[in-house]
Amino acid sequence: MQNKIFLCVTIVMTALCRCSEANIKGAVILDEHNFDKVLSKFENVLVKFDAVYPFGEKHDAFKTVAEELKDANDLLIVTIGIKDFGDHDNQKLAERFGINTKKDWPSLRLFIKGEEEPFSLNREDVWSVNEIKKFIREYSNVYLGLPGCLEKFDKFAIEFSAAKDKEAIIENAEKEAETLQAEADIKAANTYIKFMKKSLENESFIEVERKRLNKILKEGKVKTDKKENMQLRANILTSFIPIKAEL
Repeated sequence: MQNKIFLCVTIVMTALCRCSEANIKGAVILDEHNFDKVLSKFENVLVKFDAVYPFGEKHDAFKTVAEELKDANDLLIVTIGIKDFGDHDNQKLAERFGINTKKDWPSLRLFIKGEEEPFSLNREDVWSVNEIKKFIREYSNVYLGLPGCLEKFDKFAIEFSAAKDKEAIIENAEKEAETLQAEADIKAANTYIKFMKKSLENESFIEVERKRLNKILKEGKVKTDKKENMQLRANILTSFIPIKAEL
């Protein structure tokens, strides 16, 4: 009798946990029947393909991003639950985007209106709140303030990337930096300015350095005491990616 009671309690608790996992604040649940219809109505859509009741560090990072960006007007965040049992719901939909087996779960796809194919963040890639935000920022016109970045200097960085008179942007950034008081803000501002000046010397500097730092961080070969500074620099370099023009 006790075993039966224990089994019933276990089943109920499992069901409750699954319900809480399946619903994420800031994300909508779609399936193969409504996916294309909904996607066509939005400029930027971030989709997580995963188990119906996901768990783990990658899911937790995605969940945090969805909650933080729940008020973003220019980004729709979606979850697609794939079943590898019964009717195998949404498997065909996942296969359309290269997610062919359970070993590919979870995977992110970022759909941008006007792009023929979505951008991918796969299971083997680094998943963290910061990396998912960088992924969104890198390929979309969605503005995201990454950790360690300064909104005003992010605007300077975007202007710098498109400006013909880049020296004028540097001058404005230097004037703004003189008004800062917090040590962390001053350090960040000086990093923006340093990158601008290096870009004047070498036009490809920002893109080459951004890829270099991201590769090092992805491989995880950087020492802990240097990782925070390297991540800050990588985030700031992401700010120089021009916002895509709306189509």
